[in-house]
Order: sequence, then C-alpha cells, then structure tokens
Amino acid sequence: MNNTKNTTVYISNLSYRRDRNGLKSIFVNFGSIKNIKIVVEPETQQSRGMAFIEMGTPAEAKKAIEELNNRVIDGRTVKASWAIPQKKAYVPASMTEKPAKAPKKINKDLDFTAVQLAKKARNEARRKSNPFQYKVSTKGYLK
Repeated sequence: MNNTKNTTVYISNLSYRRDRNGLKSIFVNFGSIKNIKIVVEPETQQSRGMAFIEMGTPAEAKKAIEELNNRVIDGRTVKASWAIPQKKAYVPASMTEKPAKAPKKINKDLDFTAVQLAKKARNEARRKSNPFQYKVSTKGYLK
C-alpha cells in the first residue's frame, strides 16, 4: 500500500528490548518523528516486537520503509511497511447516550415531619381504597 497521505510506518520483528529511544535513534535518520507507539502485551507490559512510527511527511515515511525493510537490527531481520489506517468502530447511538436516572422517591429537602405526614396520607388513601382489608374491631381482632 503506497498511500501518499499516510505518514505512519509499521515495523515488526523488533527485539523485545528495543524501546522508544532505540526506535527514535533509528528513525531520526529519515526525518522528523511525530509519534512512536510500541505494541505491548497488556498483562505484562512487555513489547511484542512491533511498533508504529508516525513520520513528518509521506516522503520521509517512504524513505524509512525502503531503507529498513529486511534490514538486520539487533540480530533480527525487521519488516517495515505502510501502516494500514484503522477504521473507526461503529458505535450505535443508543450506547453513546447515558441512561436516564430514576427519579428520587423522597425529596431530600423535606424535613422528617413532612416525610412522615406524606407517608400517613399515602396509607390513609390505601385504607380508603380497600376498607375491608384494614378494618379492626375495638376488641383487637378482625371482623
């Protein structure tokens, strides 16, 4: 892939000990470096021997690929090529929106007495809607 707008070089089969400074010392010979990203193992944070180097211009990236492909670095034959741009993942709109929060049942601004009065009114309304369920005789047992 020889994309004229692409400035990122993919390099693989690197030594696991090669760090950002080591890659910088190699690629600075071909022009300015904008970014270096070394691919690492998530659990151990050890290098996987691959990296993406973003160069200043496409011409610098092309020169780096031509010079470094199949070159022996740290006793390993590295592969250099154009990085394939990643497509942006499709995320449905329903996943990006935050779910609505449930309304609070009791307003915290109310004091204790107001809350108790509200509960009492609710319970009286329930008793009126079904009077037989709550009817108690004066002797303490249900009629």
